[in-house]
Amino acid sequence: MGNRRPTRKPGREDERPAVWFAYGKLLRLFRDRAQMSRQQLGDAIGYSVEQVASVEQGRRPAKVIFTEAADQAVNAMVALLVLQGDVDRAKLPAFFRNFALLE
Repeated sequence: MGNRRPTRKPGREDERPAVWFAYGKLLRLFRDRAQMSRQQLGDAIGYSVEQVASVEQGRRPAKVIFTEAADQAVNAMVALLVLQGDVDRAKLPAFFRNFALLE
């Protein structure tokens, strides 16, 4: 009984698309390789440090303009741009995502 973990109630984090977290991890990897702080990346692409942190932590989806600028700033060689379509589709209601793929 002493080893039981407390049960967690589903929260907002559980509702966020996994691709937002994956994108954020990839952004952080490239930012770290470029030896840039969140502040430096934000300054380089015209976004606040809070926005960069939110995207990296999967709290907010990246917009295309953010991705284009970040991809270039951290020399991601279009790796972030490859995920952008998935990030955008994940913003849609679940029942509509497959229809969006057909478009």
